[in-house]
Amino acid sequence: MVVTPRVTAEVRAHFGCQDLEGAELEDQGEDGTALTHWEKRVFENEAMTGTHTQNPVYSRITLALMEDTGWYSANYSMAQELGWGRGLGCDFAMKSCKEWIVTKTAKSSRKSIHPFCNKVKRDPLQTECTDDRSSVALCNLVEHPTPLPKQYQNFDRIPNVPRGKEEYYGGSVSLADYCPYNQEFTWRANNTIVRGSHCLYEDNNPHSKKNFALEKYGSNSRCFDHTNQMWEERTCKQVRQWQHWGSGCYRYKCEAGRLHIMVTNYTYTCYHAGQEIAIRIMQNEWLHKGALICPPCRDLCQEEFALRGEHCKPGDEHPPATFYHRDKLDCNNAARSKAPSLAFLLTVLLPVLLRLR
Repeated sequence: MVVTPRVTAEVRAHFGCQDLEGAELEDQGEDGTALTHWEKRVFENEAMTGTHTQNPVYSRITLALMEDTGWYSANYSMAQELGWGRGLGCDFAMKSCKEWIVTKTAKSSRKSIHPFCNKVKRDPLQTECTDDRSSVALCNLVEHPTPLPKQYQNFDRIPNVPRGKEEYYGGSVSLADYCPYNQEFTWRANNTIVRGSHCLYEDNNPHSKKNFALEKYGSNSRCFDHTNQMWEERTCKQVRQWQHWGSGCYRYKCEAGRLHIMVTNYTYTCYHAGQEIAIRIMQNEWLHKGALICPPCRDLCQEEFALRGEHCKPGDEHPPATFYHRDKLDCNNAARSKAPSLAFLLTVLLPVLLRLR
């Protein structure tokens, strides 16, 4: 553990825990990792953990360590934001993830185990969002070939896993004490990376013919959860569902005290957290059907509103689904438009038939 003054002050402020003596160091890995990096379970995507798994950041904690050496003077305005564990208190920073998970899932609590997860990674892929909503992510909970060491068996019960098999399941990152968490990933085809899942990078936009959930990646995009229903695409002759769903990247804006989500050219207003927004949009001759779930306004808009002297409005009843834009398939008109008209038959085919006589 690093117990230098600035580091101790920064970790206490970050986790909201005045009992912390300092910043925990990694206790696993080889000589170049153990005791020379921040503990992965506690600091996840901080760049000075022992392995990079997603979007590494150099936080105030690392800058504080550099300054505490006496060799550097740190410019803290250049520190990158570390969302992992922020404000989660002493239990998160000082106890195992199993203790955190068990406490949160107890009958007396029934709370989310965030930022950890318990959804086994398998087909069909059901994605989620990272804590800061910067990326589409998958829970990295996987089945291991042998039972995990006792101290890293983090579950007494896992949804959809037979009882007695929990000892085989854990996060895919050993340095994180096998604690499972939502992690960025890449789509691959023939062992070649096609694109990533970070919402802020335009290069990650899916091909238009495969953009089943009408996503849009870019600097003003964030991750939003889908409902439990798979998105589908329809024409008058075909219906298809994609074998991964759960979350996607969409543009958003903060206006008039509300969070607004933009899908293609349409804007949908979130009136309260948990509101389900049904999407029915024609694109490339397919009707795309799905639904998004509104997060709390403060998750994405609180800081922006504060800079403008505004704030998120209290939750309010949302309008009916018919209030929003809803495209429909008109298969009857489509069939009629493809049927040859009587005038066409008389003017084109009749002379041909007469000549044949």
